[in-house]
Amino acid sequence: MKIGINNEMKTGLVVVAGILVAVLFWAKTTDLSAKPYKIKTYFNYADGVKKDSIVKLSGIEVGRVDSVNLVYTPETKIELLLSVDTKAKIREDAIAFISTSGMIGDAYIGIAQGSTEKQFIKDGGQIPSEDPIEMRKLMKKADSIADNLDKTLAQIKSLVADNRAKIDNIAANLEVTTANFKEFSEDIKKHPWKLLMKGK
Repeated sequence: MKIGINNEMKTGLVVVAGILVAVLFWAKTTDLSAKPYKIKTYFNYADGVKKDSIVKLSGIEVGRVDSVNLVYTPETKIELLLSVDTKAKIREDAIAFISTSGMIGDAYIGIAQGSTEKQFIKDGGQIPSEDPIEMRKLMKKADSIADNLDKTLAQIKSLVADNRAKIDNIAANLEVTTANFKEFSEDIKKHPWKLLMKGK
């Protein structure tokens, strides 16, 4: 009976020792003071961005979107609170923008690093943003360009139709002139002395 208890105690001590070693190793290798810092940015349009969307600095993942809120100042804006790794240093004039991973991937917040003359932003700071192009506005602009192109083509067709006779006459004159010049050129090649006679 004593042997069984001793074996159980030994097993328990080994398990506890293993846990203590793991905890000590984790505490030693983890910087408990490295708490992410928070910064804000504002957009007029933020399609696809949500809580926990990735934040990238110069293409490298450095944090997540902590919250997404509508604010009225008095314009309606989308306020994004970004949680950023303390190792990622962001300049005060850095620009936040919205992009997607691939053609149809998830939206993420990209940050283009600012100039070296500016200080690194601190916890609670704010960086400017650049709004994405709204697909609705892009399609509307494309439709407007297509309408203008149709009107221009219609005007060109009308102009050609109204001046068809003049255009045909100009084309005919050009053909005659070309033929005459070709004939003159061939004649000069065969009789170059004619140029000397005309020059006198």
